[in-house]
Formats: sequence, C-alpha cells, structure tokens
Amino acid sequence: MRAYILCGGFGTRLSAVLQGSQKAVVDIHGRPFLALVLAQLKQAGISDAVLCAHYRADQLAELLPTLSAESGLALALVVEEQPMGTGGAVLQALREMPPGGRYLVLNADTWLDHSAYHLAMNATEDVLVGVKVEDRSRYGSLSCSDSLQLLALNEKGVGGPGLVNAGVYGFTVDSLDGFALQACSMEQDILPQLIARQSLKVGEYSGPFIDIGTPDSLSAFKSGFQEVASA
Repeated sequence: MRAYILCGGFGTRLSAVLQGSQKAVVDIHGRPFLALVLAQLKQAGISDAVLCAHYRADQLAELLPTLSAESGLALALVVEEQPMGTGGAVLQALREMPPGGRYLVLNADTWLDHSAYHLAMNATEDVLVGVKVEDRSRYGSLSCSDSLQLLALNEKGVGGPGLVNAGVYGFTVDSLDGFALQACSMEQDILPQLIARQSLKVGEYSGPFIDIGTPDSLSAFKSGFQEVASA
C-alpha cells in the first residue's frame, strides 16, 4: 500500500529554528524527522511513499536515496510548481502517481506510531484517524455519531478534552476522483465534501501524538524522543 506524505508546509512557526530548511527534515538527534515517520510507516506495512512538496523540495530530493535505503520504502517526489495547499498537493500527486488501490495520506510533521497507520490501512471505507487529547483548543475537534460517522470538523479555540484530527487519512482508490485539480485545503475543502456525502468515518487511535509545528513541541519531542519511540 502507498502513502502520500504532505511535506509542503513553510514551517512559519518554526522559522527561527529551521532557518530556511524544510520542516519535515528537521534534525532529531542526527536523523531527519521524516526518517522517523517513514520507519513507522514501514512497520505498519506500507511499501512505498510519495512525498508531496514545494518549499525546499530540493532538500527532499537530495535526501531521497538515503531516506529510501534507511526506511526500506520505495520513495518518489512530486513537486508543486506553485503552492497547492494540503488538498491540492494530494490531488496533484494522485494524478501524477495514481495509487492503484487503497492509500494513505498523512502530514510529515506529526509523530504517531504504526498503529495509527494500521487503523487507516485496514478500514474498508474512507477514514480519518482521530486521537483524544486533553485540550482541543490548538487543534480543533471532531464531532461524530455513535457509529463514528464524522459529522463535522470544529474550529480551533474550544478547550477541554476530546477527539481531534491526527492528520492521517485512509481512502479507497476512487474517493477523490471527483475533485478538480486546484489549490485547496484538505481540511477546509475536501473533508467537508466527504462529510456531506456521509462517506467519512473516524478511527480512534490512542497512541502517541506529537505535532512538531511549534518550537516548544519540537523541543519537547527531541527531549523525550527515546521514551516516545519505545512506547
């Protein structure tokens, strides 16, 4: 099974740390963060991955052979001439490198263990991986039915515990065929249409979930990486 990995973010909140580098390859004790993500995908049973990139795609191109050899995954790179957003990046990659079967989509800046990817891989319908957190305000939250049908994506700002979007999706081969190839957001444009079709379920994941998108969260991940990786 193939995974499409979104590596296109500019890393604005981490600009002081990245200093012009790609967020997905930020150094974690001598290894690019993306290498840690690829290792979990391999453990889950993913066979190949497509990296979707625009900003500093040259860094990913340079690292591609090493990342592939280390992870044991066949890797390819799809480069956007202009920023396409999270949704447009996936749509472009699907057009350039069709999946041939069920596939995953995931963010390159979030740490989850292999069980999250198993959830998305083994579902029979379209699925969004949700994770319960103590404070939803940073992420926004999910509203779903008792049968875990996704009903709505809620805006950020509402606090308290609840399910949030972990940034991992499993799609059937033709789920996104009807979307026009254009710059768009996965969260704001594509997912709401799938929700309206009542075709998107939530898979509940209870493992580690760390978004490295802020200096504090990146620092915390680096400090506790050995503990997280062995959890």
